[in-house]
Amino acid sequence: MTTRRRLAGLAAPLLLLPLLATAPADAVSADLDDHVVSAFPKLGTPHVMDGSVQAMTQIGSKIYVAGTFTKVSPSATFADTSDDLTRNGMFAFDATTGVIDPTFNPNFGNGTPNSLDTDGTYLYVAGSFGSVGGVTGIKRVAKLDVNGVPVKEFKATPNKVVNEVVYRNGRLYIGGAHTSVKSRSVTYTQGILTALDPVRGTPLTTINQTFAGVYNPSAAKPGATNVKRFDVSPDGSRLVAIGNFATVNGQARNQVVVLDTSGATATLAPWATNRFDRSHSVCAGVFDTFTRDLDISPDGSFFVISTTGAFAGGANANTMCDTTSRWEMSSTSNDPSWIDYTGGDTTYGVAVTGDVVYVGGHMRWENNPYQGDQAGPGAVSREGVAALDAVNGLPLSWNPGRDRGVGAQALFATSAGLWVGSDTTLFANQRRGRIAFMPLAGGTTLPSHSQASLPGDLVGAQSGSAPANVVYRINAGSTSSVTAPDGGPAFGSQTGRVTNGANSTYSTSVTYDSTMPDGTPSGIFASERYGNQDWNFPVTAGRSLTVRLYFANQYASTSAPGQRVFDVLLEGATVLDDFDVAAAAGNRVATMRQFSLTSDGNVDLDLRNVTENAMISGIEILDNNQPGATTGGLVERPLDGSGAPNGAASTLDATENWASVRGAFLLGDQMYYGRTDNALYKRSFDPATGALGAPAPVDLHDDPDNGARIPFAISTMTGMFYDPALHRIYYTVSGDSRLFYRYFTPESDVVGALTFVADAGGVNFSSTAGLALADGKVLYGSSSDGALRSVAFSGGRITGSPTVLSSDGSWKFRGMFVAN
Repeated sequence: MTTRRRLAGLAAPLLLLPLLATAPADAVSADLDDHVVSAFPKLGTPHVMDGSVQAMTQIGSKIYVAGTFTKVSPSATFADTSDDLTRNGMFAFDATTGVIDPTFNPNFGNGTPNSLDTDGTYLYVAGSFGSVGGVTGIKRVAKLDVNGVPVKEFKATPNKVVNEVVYRNGRLYIGGAHTSVKSRSVTYTQGILTALDPVRGTPLTTINQTFAGVYNPSAAKPGATNVKRFDVSPDGSRLVAIGNFATVNGQARNQVVVLDTSGATATLAPWATNRFDRSHSVCAGVFDTFTRDLDISPDGSFFVISTTGAFAGGANANTMCDTTSRWEMSSTSNDPSWIDYTGGDTTYGVAVTGDVVYVGGHMRWENNPYQGDQAGPGAVSREGVAALDAVNGLPLSWNPGRDRGVGAQALFATSAGLWVGSDTTLFANQRRGRIAFMPLAGGTTLPSHSQASLPGDLVGAQSGSAPANVVYRINAGSTSSVTAPDGGPAFGSQTGRVTNGANSTYSTSVTYDSTMPDGTPSGIFASERYGNQDWNFPVTAGRSLTVRLYFANQYASTSAPGQRVFDVLLEGATVLDDFDVAAAAGNRVATMRQFSLTSDGNVDLDLRNVTENAMISGIEILDNNQPGATTGGLVERPLDGSGAPNGAASTLDATENWASVRGAFLLGDQMYYGRTDNALYKRSFDPATGALGAPAPVDLHDDPDNGARIPFAISTMTGMFYDPALHRIYYTVSGDSRLFYRYFTPESDVVGALTFVADAGGVNFSSTAGLALADGKVLYGSSSDGALRSVAFSGGRITGSPTVLSSDGSWKFRGMFVAN
């Protein structure tokens, strides 16, 4: 896969508890490309018995661990403390066997190490410690050999805590709250972010930037401007830092700055964003900075930032609090490429391994922008650790789970897999004392998809014919009309048809049971008429009729069987006695009941309360002597290299109601499509034979409390295609000229919770009748003139002007795609 692409200029709109611990950004993670590590931790890793793991690195066969702990234990004896070893702040073990090094014991005192890096030969450690191995002259930064012995030639003493140390290409960088560094007899006043000679510890003039101010002065100690974490690109040309600072060299750089470190002296990169300003991200006032960690991608093209902030819910807040976000290194955009919300929980450690971003924290969900501290529409459960699609930020299916604690603060990726250091002892329901290793062996490879090519075969779901048998369609709980997807009359206003009762509206969505006719619009269930009510419909006497009544309980207080019971009468006769919608279909499940009668000149429908209030969502009266809607078929038609038709159409399937399809696209041998029930489905499709598998719903992760669905207008879509480069579903909506998109990750079938508007290049998509993407072109039909058109599509936007490929009037599809 080549998904580690520059996404500059692609804006993404856009959350965590006020815990003040911070997490390290280790050296650039190993490039694992499109591979996902195993979800089961390797056996045999040692246990850290207290405190937390803050950083990890590797030299040769040894893993080195730093943190706030004092005790470690062999892998097999977590419960037996008799063989625990004292290790104050740092220890080492064999990466393969897990055996703890019996002699490596630097013994940090008067504080702890919280960051760790290596040049491949030596270890560099930073933190708040005041001694190493009992030597009090080594403070806050130390250079150790592989045996844990301080290197005497290295002398550097920052005057305050150092939060991060990074070695890159012959330079050693430290960042923290220090305002000066003493080396031998000279004190250098270059503070906050400093470059050191890695051999002697002497400060270099490489970093000469002035960090000043505090993002939130009320939460910071006087003069406490600091860098929390930073990382340096693999080639050493860019340094990205996060912290509580407000300006750098007098320029606004709230909490995030990019420096150009390609030359002998660093310069301020022109990129800046106001998304971390207080006016844009109103987080809880206890944070002097809500940034927590960052990691630069292995190819240096982008970086990912994690945050805290106590997000309270609501996608319109446009906040960066409690998020993970991707930023392009070459971008000049104010906005990130994507943002993933946890819904009020902090993410700490970050490791970018290519096509995957691993995050660790005390989060419970990802893709959760609408609620704070609870699961909302779209929320995907991910307990304490997650793997995100690097292209769009959605969670992948990798989901081992870990005890949340404060968080997984050290994520260190090697060519063999992912090391996770934290403050808890359960990982994937296995006892792992604050250290777990997720090997690359036993993992998975992300699927690769590409655009369809031309020439190819266009597969389309036909519209079918509109029904001629509709006498009445009523949206029973509203004075507004709901469009009927079959092209027949709309479900119109209740006005003039009912006496008694009252209206109630709902923002939640419903599912359909097996009684529901194909093509029933979901919009009629956005409201209901409740209470005793009397309906009257004049119909010519003697006509043979079918009366369909639509119900869906959405009222929370009547969600259980027995809480709402009522009678339904037609022409004075009881046709539903003690009807209980929750018992018959379930809560938030749409169901239909139908009855036959001969009109006496007026159809009388009455609802009577038994327990609580009667209710109804929709009414349909059909003439049995007139034809209903035809279902349409799934057809195939060859296209030439330009996308124009190159032969006659043939029918692939006519057994289903393809007229109820709302947009479709093909990925490999899987066909994804929407339907009028406002749900998304997938099924196998063989491009060679047209053979179809059984449909299955795609989980849209409705709100577990009220059933609310993400604002994805499936039932009114007029076309849909998938862009494999940007991992997005693009779609059009009935009567709307715009082109919309939302993120989608096929590996996990997770659909993004947020809706975005694409650059349509001035093309009006209000009459779209099917969309398809092939060879950099969007092909689309028209419900107005039936023509087939194409227009260039690149980088997530429409470019150029449309071209008519066919004007024979036949290109009116409910959904279409190109198959090869």
